[in-house]
Amino acid sequence: MLVLLGVSCNDSVKDTVTYMANVPVYMSQDEFNATTRVAATHPMTNPGKICLYGNYIFINEINEGIHVIDNSDPSSPRNVAFIEIMGNIDLAAKDGILYADNMVDLLLFDISNPGAPQLKSRMKGVFEGVLPAPDNEYPVQSKIDFDGKIVVGWTQETVTEDVRYYYPRYGYDGLSSYKESSWSQNVAQPGSKITGVTGSMSRFAIAGEYLYTIHISNIYGQQPSYSSYYAAAAGLMKIFNIENEQINLVNSFNVSTAVETIFAYKDHLFLGLSNGMNIYSIVNPSAPNYISATWHFWGCDPVVVSDDYAYLTVRSTNVCGQNGNMLQIIDISDITQPKEVSRYALTEPYGLGIDDNKLFVCDNGLKVFDATVPAAAGGKQLFATTDFAGFDLIPYNGLLLVIGSDGLYQYSYSSDNQLKRLSVIPVSK
Repeated sequence: MLVLLGVSCNDSVKDTVTYMANVPVYMSQDEFNATTRVAATHPMTNPGKICLYGNYIFINEINEGIHVIDNSDPSSPRNVAFIEIMGNIDLAAKDGILYADNMVDLLLFDISNPGAPQLKSRMKGVFEGVLPAPDNEYPVQSKIDFDGKIVVGWTQETVTEDVRYYYPRYGYDGLSSYKESSWSQNVAQPGSKITGVTGSMSRFAIAGEYLYTIHISNIYGQQPSYSSYYAAAAGLMKIFNIENEQINLVNSFNVSTAVETIFAYKDHLFLGLSNGMNIYSIVNPSAPNYISATWHFWGCDPVVVSDDYAYLTVRSTNVCGQNGNMLQIIDISDITQPKEVSRYALTEPYGLGIDDNKLFVCDNGLKVFDATVPAAAGGKQLFATTDFAGFDLIPYNGLLLVIGSDGLYQYSYSSDNQLKRLSVIPVSK
């Protein structure tokens, strides 16, 4: 009893624990740099995000690199090159430069000849704390060495560590697993001053002479409460000035770790969160200013904007949250007080886009809605197909690109509401 009474909030006990863990696999910076190269074509097996740049399409192969597609004839696209980039997820293009994440680094490629990209420069460590996601449910070893090393993968090993506990005693919740949300996820002819168009699932956005990026940093350090080491996450927006083919990091600040996508429209940024949408002004482009937000139940949430309306799909199956799937339409005519004007039930929506009074949605395939009356978009369906699983899309000037687990699908669309399939680049089985 005397011993128990003598225990205060500052008392602690040290314990030795043994557990199966994901142990980091490291590369030196030089070894890591050498993994980036431009190669011949590569089979498309796990496509992700897309960027339309003039007559070319850049398609992310998740965690492996970028396919280069010559789309001069959309009815007969040609896969002409592959850029090998370890850990690549996001991409954007402007004025002859392709920007791509390389885990912790940002790469710039010269695409003045898009079919033959050349590595131009590398910004080291700008996406600090980005880690590859483990493919199992084991915790991550609590001690990770970021000094001059890059984590490129994991092995599974039995780990024994001394852990100091402070009263009250808790479990090992400081060790992150892959299930946590903290783990990372205007067109003319090339040669002119142009900005590529990215899909709604992108975490890269270009507005004017600035590149805006979102990434999640996993932070490891001393834990004063119950474990010797802890894992935490921070959402970060990085702003780069990209004027005249130069690039400089001009600002960085914290955003919610729930941010999943970013969409630039006129002088605002629209951030899709897993529980809503945040709006930032970029009247001062190097210093985005928070304006307002809308909120909804937990779910995966990309957003696109046209005129006075924002369109969001909310997907709440699997890891995204509750059991609800919908299209949400937000009136942003007063940008300081956005308000929901309508919502429509969907099946399992992903990316979306809007053009020519048509709202295109990846939902159990592809659906197209009449958006002539924006608040009623989602009420009148013009077209639907379940022939493939759509992930994201780009509608632009009568050409629709849809990327999904089945490959790249292209359609033409017109004012008479007809869609015509032009071509398919299927994934390799």
